[in-house]
Amino acid sequence: MKVAIIGAGFTGLSAAIELLGSGYQVTVFEAEKFAGGLACGFDKNSWEWQLDRSYRHIFVSDKEVINLAKILGQKIEFFMPKTDCLINGKIRQLDSPISVLKFDQLTLISRLRMGAGLAFLKLIPNGQFLEKYLVDRALPKIIGQEAYEVIWEKLLVAKFGRFLSGVNLAWFWARVAKRSQKLGYFEEGFQSLADKAVIYIEKHGGEVRLKEGVDKIKFKKQGFEIKNEDFDQILITVPLPLANNLFEKKVIEVPRFDYLWAQTLVLELKESLMPSYWLNILEKKWPFLVMVEHTRLIDKKHYADSCLVYLGNYLADDDERLGLSKEKLLALFLPYIKKINPKFNKGWIKESWKFQSPFSQPVFPQNYSEVMPKIKTKIPGLFLANMEMVYPWDRGTNYAVLLGQMAAREMVGT
Repeated sequence: MKVAIIGAGFTGLSAAIELLGSGYQVTVFEAEKFAGGLACGFDKNSWEWQLDRSYRHIFVSDKEVINLAKILGQKIEFFMPKTDCLINGKIRQLDSPISVLKFDQLTLISRLRMGAGLAFLKLIPNGQFLEKYLVDRALPKIIGQEAYEVIWEKLLVAKFGRFLSGVNLAWFWARVAKRSQKLGYFEEGFQSLADKAVIYIEKHGGEVRLKEGVDKIKFKKQGFEIKNEDFDQILITVPLPLANNLFEKKVIEVPRFDYLWAQTLVLELKESLMPSYWLNILEKKWPFLVMVEHTRLIDKKHYADSCLVYLGNYLADDDERLGLSKEKLLALFLPYIKKINPKFNKGWIKESWKFQSPFSQPVFPQNYSEVMPKIKTKIPGLFLANMEMVYPWDRGTNYAVLLGQMAAREMVGT
């Protein structure tokens, strides 16, 4: 069986590995010069390791990507970094049951109520049934109104903006259910894991064609044609809104819902900005929603002793920050960085980078499972596997790997 996979993100790569194990002939097409998709990285000559374009880690419960790493011979190390929040101009720890009990921005009753509500959600083995509820209406009833208004509403509004009223509760459950205090990271970064997957695929008889995107897929009496080559099956891993562009006419039913862009401004600094790894912003009218100091998780020795910090956002298509140059975005952020660390000045910055990508966060509406596309389409031999289908799980490398494996098994079973 000859198979083409469109896209060398972790869904496509894991599907290729699984199919090769079943004796399939696999070709992966990727428009970029590197594999990894949204989890790709970049490097600098003075660094030992590459850096992810957006902040990344894994949880101890991410068994699919952990098992993939073992197959590929990729080392993982787990850490216990600190997570804080900025609220009312002060930084407070908020990453464990103990820190919740000590969180003085809530009354004791509200702290207990929030802790119990989050524990309840975490104990639910499968929260997909919660999709019939809206998060902004149901969550206050679970964790308490005060905790919702002081903490979670601010985070949710910062992320989803005007789309918050349409987000279902199953999405929030998935964010809570698999989280762990211990966070893992791959030696040399997520790009290294993707590169090793490419090497594994090619070593086992597959082919990964980087810098070779697919513009058109043609139907044949039996199978498909891509770039004058015949294939028996096709797996498409590009975002759903782009999938039909590969055909002369619409062949895939795409449910209508919204997406957010992911944007990061990455700073290489001479000094550390904060003592924690992760800082959630619980302030009004802040231009970024999270600050992540990567070198509080990973030793800065791998990056020529520089401190590396992400300033992250999820943005709607019409957000003016998407159109700002790196320099203008940095100028917008600078006064707010100084509010977090008054000692900070622009002279700390050695270099900066801006990255952004569309279709990075689907906004899952109520009862999304009823309209979610199936891996196996109505067209014989045509399969789908993309971020919109990891549901109810949220975007993340582990669920990209899991979806790729599921897609491969569906293809083999056809």
